Amino acid sequence: METLRSNIIGSSDRNLVILHGLYGNSDSWIRVAKDLTDFFTVHMLDLRNHGESFLSDEHNYPVMSEDLYLYFRSKGIQSANLIGHSMGGKVAMEFAAKYSQMIDKMVIADISPRSHKALLDYDKTSNFHLNLLYLMKSINLEDYTEYIELSKLLLPYGETVKNVVLKNIAKLDGKFSWKINVDSLLNNLPYIMEGLDPDDFIDNKISVETLFLQAENSNYITNSDKKLIDFIFNKYYFKLIQNAGHWLHYDNPADTSNAIKEFLL
Repeated sequence: METLRSNIIGSSDRNLVILHGLYGNSDSWIRVAKDLTDFFTVHMLDLRNHGESFLSDEHNYPVMSEDLYLYFRSKGIQSANLIGHSMGGKVAMEFAAKYSQMIDKMVIADISPRSHKALLDYDKTSNFHLNLLYLMKSINLEDYTEYIELSKLLLPYGETVKNVVLKNIAKLDGKFSWKINVDSLLNNLPYIMEGLDPDDFIDNKISVETLFLQAENSNYITNSDKKLIDFIFNKYYFKLIQNAGHWLHYDNPADTSNAIKEFLL
């Protein structure tokens, strides 16, 4: 089995593992991570089909949870604090349902356990990802030699889409390539939209003490999501991160970092 690639900073005897969201990589949370190295050895992972980790035709939360388990074992980590953003948050929740004894505390950044798979055809969030991945698939990177050319191509799609696409294009020896496995993510988007099944938690709640960070300018955690969280989790808290959208670690890294420190320390 292949092991996830990671960027590790800090030298504490306390471990903190960070799982990025869809289209992210091990550098996505670097500004927050640097603020935590006085207290933790911070492991910033590349999840499968992202960054420098392995490519796979499979991309769902059960297999990604096992990826994380194997990473813990490969690094000799008995237990750690865990942060997961968006897709990474769903990986963290799946992991907590199976391996709660390996988590000290958990931070879930702007995502809920709700499944959107059934809404894939008309859900606003799902359609955003579907259209974005189709756009990436339509771009033949061999036709371009400069980032400015790609930037001009992406201008009609808006600033958010342009930035996400450009951050996922690498240039080596004058040639562009994707930092993500576009085909696999597109093929597996229904699984990425999945969440936890409430029926699995009727008699067995997630016992890990958990902080949910809710971005002020985001709709990824709704009031109905909070009821679902209350059903699945035994001990949880909410913290609103102001002046931030879904990518709260970019929009407001200082408040995001402070909320994490206040909870974990």
